[in-house]
Amino acid sequence: MVNALKRRGFDIRYAKKGLGNSELLAIAESEGRVLVTHDHDFLRVELYKSSKGVIVLPVLKIEEMVKTLVEFLERVEAKELEGKAFLLRREFSIENSIEE
Repeated sequence: MVNALKRRGFDIRYAKKGLGNSELLAIAESEGRVLVTHDHDFLRVELYKSSKGVIVLPVLKIEEMVKTLVEFLERVEAKELEGKAFLLRREFSIENSIEE
């Protein structure tokens, strides 16, 4: 998925497995990045409210995940993601958009 998004011009940083949630958020925050994950734990308000945003993707085939994410990002501005978490579903339907 990382390579597919890079080919589309996205600035991606892949984090190694085994990092804790707080470590991942700290990295994303220090670099001003939106965190994209499969981990539903990031839907907890205390984890995302001070972030640039969190997007939780379903586990699908790589092509489907890329399509879902790209379609979502084409419809939102970066500032709309800040302090929010989004739970995406296949073919860009947003199951839940959570705000502070």
